Amino acid sequence: MDKTDIEQKVIQFIASKVENVDVSKITTASQFGELGLDSMDTVQLLFDAEEEFGVSFDSDEVKNFRSVGDIVNYIDHPPPSVSA
Repeated sequence: MDKTDIEQKVIQFIASKVENVDVSKITTASQFGELGLDSMDTVQLLFDAEEEFGVSFDSDEVKNFRSVGDIVNYIDHPPPSVSA
């Protein structure tokens, strides 16, 4: 899956999860707050996205997520796994 496919899938996913947001208004630059998401809504969205896209967001990285593009970039280029 290339980055454009990931962008489209993430945007469609977010549109399905966020009420009262027109999918045509969602871009990778869209900030979670602009979409009407507070911090708790954002955490739930990220949990749902992990399940939907088969990824596990690094808790340290997630703290810096502010936009749709942050999710897309993480899915497109997840950090390497660290062996314990």
